[in-house]
Amino acid sequence: MGLIARTRHARYVYGWRLRYWWMDTRSGDRARVIGFCLAVMVAIIQFIQMALVAMFPTPGAPAKAYWWIVQLVIMIVAVAVAYAMRPKPQNAQERKVDPPTVEDGTAVKDYFGTCWIEHEDNFLLAWKVVGQDPIRR
Repeated sequence: MGLIARTRHARYVYGWRLRYWWMDTRSGDRARVIGFCLAVMVAIIQFIQMALVAMFPTPGAPAKAYWWIVQLVIMIVAVAVAYAMRPKPQNAQERKVDPPTVEDGTAVKDYFGTCWIEHEDNFLLAWKVVGQDPIRR
């Protein structure tokens, strides 16, 4: 195996190992929580810095635009409109199913490979009603 093939294989293997660690282990869960907390902390620090720069401008520097306040107001209005216009879920109704009738003694047909099945050759081996409980959101 050449160097490029070994590198690709190692990247593939360690990519899957990293994905398994991140998605399926307790330490991956902790890492996700720590990453989220760090991201929130960085965002809070950035908001504090922007507020301090806006409240206490440095003398002699050009006036800072308050663009972030406008963007914050637009974001809040967009969230409020999206929340107000979200679809209201209706109560799920229980489905009434009508199972097909099957003749007793019909032989099971074996199909091997790719073949066309005529409309008259339909065969129902079993029928099970699945999902009696209504879907809840």
